Amino acid sequence: MLEVLGAILLVFFLMALAMVWLGVRMARRMMRNLRSFAGGFTGQGAWGGQSWGSAIPDPRWARLAGHLDRRQREQARVARERIRALLAERGSAALTPEEAQLMISCEKRVPELIDTCLERCRSARPDERCDYAAPTLERLVRLGEEAEAARAAIRARDDQRLTTMHHYFDAVAERR
Repeated sequence: MLEVLGAILLVFFLMALAMVWLGVRMARRMMRNLRSFAGGFTGQGAWGGQSWGSAIPDPRWARLAGHLDRRQREQARVARERIRALLAERGSAALTPEEAQLMISCEKRVPELIDTCLERCRSARPDERCDYAAPTLERLVRLGEEAEAARAAIRARDDQRLTTMHHYFDAVAERR
């Protein structure tokens, strides 16, 4: 009888140990998934209070994403990446005054827009939050599209400048 009781207790102990092991694995997998999702909303520059090379999460975009559905979160991620890519071109010699102004708006006014939206969402009922987050997202998506077009134009001018320099040095090398 004692052996049977010992065997039953051993089985329960092993099952509990297996459940803890599986729980830890599942928790780790969930945390990895959350980190990879949040990675799309990492902060840069004035958006996260860190330098442009930083990967500190920006709480603005992450909190805004909390008010969006999956499709909208993807749209927000794409808009954010496009805006961040434009701001990365800040040192280009090919910037026009309009593009420089767009960069200033992206760097200074986008965080203000998101903060204002989040402030309104804070005191809103859950069903009202979508009324604030969705229009804000629409504007961010449009701004992201404009940022992508401006970035493409800047890069095209920079590429042309590089091509011109290549041709110049090709001609220098031919003379020798």
